[in-house]
Amino acid sequence: MMKSAIGIDPSSTLPISVTKSCPMNCGHCGGHYIKHMVHIDDIEKYLDRYNSFLVSGGMFPSGEIPFKPYLEKLRQLKETHDLKYNFHIGFPKNPPYELEGIADVISFDFFGDKDVLKELYGIDRTPEEILDSILPLNVKKVPHVTIGVICGKITHEPKAIDILSEYFNSIVLNIFIPTTGTKYSDCQPPLLEEVEKIFDLASKKFEKITLGCMQPKGDYRKKLQEIVSNYANFIVKPFDKNYAFDGCCAFYQ
Repeated sequence: MMKSAIGIDPSSTLPISVTKSCPMNCGHCGGHYIKHMVHIDDIEKYLDRYNSFLVSGGMFPSGEIPFKPYLEKLRQLKETHDLKYNFHIGFPKNPPYELEGIADVISFDFFGDKDVLKELYGIDRTPEEILDSILPLNVKKVPHVTIGVICGKITHEPKAIDILSEYFNSIVLNIFIPTTGTKYSDCQPPLLEEVEKIFDLASKKFEKITLGCMQPKGDYRKKLQEIVSNYANFIVKPFDKNYAFDGCCAFYQ
């Protein structure tokens, strides 16, 4: 079935980090993306321009992101400035109940194979253990799956979609981007025909599907969006700049 995907402009949500770096050196990221995030100490400088924030940070080898020292600050700013927060968490061993009442939505990465997560992060966590730390939370939760995250190859994605569809009616699908200076810098994005198969599978399992903000640039991105518009309800950063919503896509799931 053809769908008319809705465009989302994420630029009105500011990504902020609770750390200034990341101790991990993951193959797909290598600490690259955190360098472009605003540190939480400077959040007040942006309150006149933003009312929604993506809150994340560098992840410890345990899978934790150190949110706790800043939660009271975020709570107070939320109350005084009517802010919205999307917390993109790592892989905590236990449910981070402290985010309840502060987070408007929690985004989390999911892997349908513990060996894939182990290869990427060096963390031992089964799919069931990831869900055990997420499902009990009394907050809207949005799963993210990155297609081709292992050097552009399809590995755990079909299984991840099957598992997640038992608990969620929406999903964000990102696309692996080869990033300079990382272990996977010389890899290629996943083949578009393979990406289409994943979106086709997801369209049979979920009510809402979003092509997330992680997309390779250039001609690949244009062709990607043309293909997935047949399956996705939302496309972040649409090539034609036809926006209907502003902010993190997780707010609209």
